[in-house]
Amino acid sequence: MSSGRTGLRGTPWRSVAPWLGLVLVVAAGPAGAAARARDGGTLRLALLPEVRADRAGETPEGASVRGLLAAPVCRLDAGGHPGPLLASFQRTAEGLSVVPRPGARFASGAALGAAELARGWARALEHSPVARAALAAVRDAPAVLEQQARAGGPSLGLPLAHPWPDLEVALCHPALTPTGGEGEGIGPYLPEGAERGKASPAFPEGRPHPDALLLSTLSRRAGQRALDSRGAQALLGDGGDPSAPALFATYLVSRTASQPLLALLDSRLDRAALVRSFVGGPALPRPGLLPPALGGPDRASARAAPGRGSGTALLLYVADRPAQRAVAERLQILLRDAGVQLTLAARTAEALDRDWRAGQGELALRSVLLPPLPAPALAVVLELAGDVAGQRRELAALGAVFDAAERAARSRERALQLAGALPVLPLHVEGLRARLDPGLIDVRRDGLGLLVLDDAWWP
Repeated sequence: MSSGRTGLRGTPWRSVAPWLGLVLVVAAGPAGAAARARDGGTLRLALLPEVRADRAGETPEGASVRGLLAAPVCRLDAGGHPGPLLASFQRTAEGLSVVPRPGARFASGAALGAAELARGWARALEHSPVARAALAAVRDAPAVLEQQARAGGPSLGLPLAHPWPDLEVALCHPALTPTGGEGEGIGPYLPEGAERGKASPAFPEGRPHPDALLLSTLSRRAGQRALDSRGAQALLGDGGDPSAPALFATYLVSRTASQPLLALLDSRLDRAALVRSFVGGPALPRPGLLPPALGGPDRASARAAPGRGSGTALLLYVADRPAQRAVAERLQILLRDAGVQLTLAARTAEALDRDWRAGQGELALRSVLLPPLPAPALAVVLELAGDVAGQRRELAALGAVFDAAERAARSRERALQLAGALPVLPLHVEGLRARLDPGLIDVRRDGLGLLVLDDAWWP
């Protein structure tokens, strides 16, 4: 294959890179930048065990890896603007029409059509609060998706219950990555078992430069050795750039009846110590509903806290995330000291969402990758709060603000006003954890802070 690989709409990638605004993570020197891209070889990624366990791609590291086998509908640039990848968008009188890209096919060979897109998004609604928030402005989204999954057709129509100018941005989230019936996606690599992939000549954006992909699950020390010896081009789950967008946010969510527990914890919680001792970098303490990257506050809103509590409570957390268990155990100690016996219950991410919605537990740790704009991010927080009527009211008011800057400012204002009233306690926010071989070329970040390895190559 030649190095004249094409990008969006058939335009050479190097000419669209400034338009995409993707932040360059690793760049070659002047000589390397002028060199012809090398085809062939195997892109080798070393993954820490918790990254490998994230097969759904809910963490920044998991989503970066998953994107090689299952790309999202569109990709956001550094300013949060969507560029078409597997589908394009057309505004209509009723809302938005999503048009699958001609020639986009799943690993099974099945074409991506409106029916497949609708079925995949319907499945996402069942287990992802981010997907539910992304489609919250769609009028009766489950029924719309079910109807269009049966009808098929060249495009998927999303009628809006109220204006929502940021819908296209929300649809680019990895939570809404198109998947087939067996969970397969459409990516630059075709899966060959659990650990390997081969370059896809049919990927709409063009075949990747390496011939193959290899995923290895290693300890932190073994992964660093592999990176140092060039046995891997990237190590995911360790390291990171503190200046990059930090959008993977963790909240403690309660039932409305258990909301006093949040105030009790908030009065005793040292977020900076929590991050320093149990989360690690790149991460920041998180006092506001929106993170600093989205203009969130650097001070928490005051909650009226009782001096002591009593009784028992159950807290759900995700088993495959070591930081969540450590944070859960710290919260357990804080509540015990305040007179509350807290029991911890580990779940998979999907099981936690299902059990929480079914009414299990008084508290839950929820970690979500927030969209890079304030209004869609606040929609996710409101989804976690579980107040459907309140979410509809807030989003309708925000959607009526058509100026993007004014809408973002209004979203930040509402986040400040709602903090302390919602059954949601922000804890911390994390960025992508990754170390890269310095010789890796054409690696970028998208607007969510995720690695884009589609065009990666090395001399």
